Amino acid sequence: MVDKKAIMLGLVLILPFAFLGMTFLKAEGNSEKPIIVCTTNVVGSIVQEIVGDLAHVVVLVQPSLCPADFDMKPSDVYAVSKAKVLFKQNIPGEFWLQSLLEAAGNKNLTQVIVSGVYNTPEGAKNYIQLVGGNLSRILGVNFDAKISEMLGEVDSVHNWIKSQAQALHVSSVKVICMNWLKTFVESVGFTVVATYNPPETLSAADIDNLIKTARNEGVALIIDNLQIDVEFGRGIASQVGAEHVILTNFPGAIPGTESLARMLRFNAGQLFNATITWRATANLKAEMESLENQVSILQITTIVAVTIAIVEAVLLYAERSRH
Repeated sequence: MVDKKAIMLGLVLILPFAFLGMTFLKAEGNSEKPIIVCTTNVVGSIVQEIVGDLAHVVVLVQPSLCPADFDMKPSDVYAVSKAKVLFKQNIPGEFWLQSLLEAAGNKNLTQVIVSGVYNTPEGAKNYIQLVGGNLSRILGVNFDAKISEMLGEVDSVHNWIKSQAQALHVSSVKVICMNWLKTFVESVGFTVVATYNPPETLSAADIDNLIKTARNEGVALIIDNLQIDVEFGRGIASQVGAEHVILTNFPGAIPGTESLARMLRFNAGQLFNATITWRATANLKAEMESLENQVSILQITTIVAVTIAIVEAVLLYAERSRH
């Protein structure tokens, strides 16, 4: 007797692969494009910009997520099984990759490691050169012109960041940031007085120390990492009178951050705007306190003057009464 439940379960497992296979084969059949899989959009954004329509680029971890939160899907296994190249960063958050590679069983897959700092202008240029060089070698296409264009865009953003940072004197601005943003924030020129790991790993004592440090140091900005938590820093900022800032560590998570160069510009812009706001708020508070002090002095002076006038009037009245 045929087990209907087993048949249904088999269909559930097979149909997604069959559908995905038809989709990819259709794409490959129409254009014979190679499939390039990237673990994150850090490398994925570079690959996509360099190859354009020459390849089908698949990014496994969506840019709004932390790589550690990646949830493997049948389409990911299929993409890797048919891919020509895999770009990976070898970061701790890619702990799931080995299981994915084993499930895909692609013996012809070329794996390229692109590791190190990427969220600074210098790091972004290193990534672009490494990814571009490997793509040229593996695909047999000269991408030098595109690589130069992308490096030029990063240099342009870097020059803008330096000029803005100098104009705002950001070296005098103290900040606290999520640990994985420290390298970028310091590269812009801000002074990082403390960092914090993912909030779920912090104790009450850790949080209390952050608040004390922020108050003692006169911290201006509390900076969260979009892919980790966007509310933790807000709570500290509200207690210490600092501005809350959210930066993204992966291109494409926010409109206008589709490439590393644009992400750097966006993140630096967020820091500069928050600095301007913090200073304006601090100046306004100082003016308010000054006005309040002036009003208090005026009130005291008025009371004293009235008191003196009353006393003098009483004395004058008494003097006239004696005569």
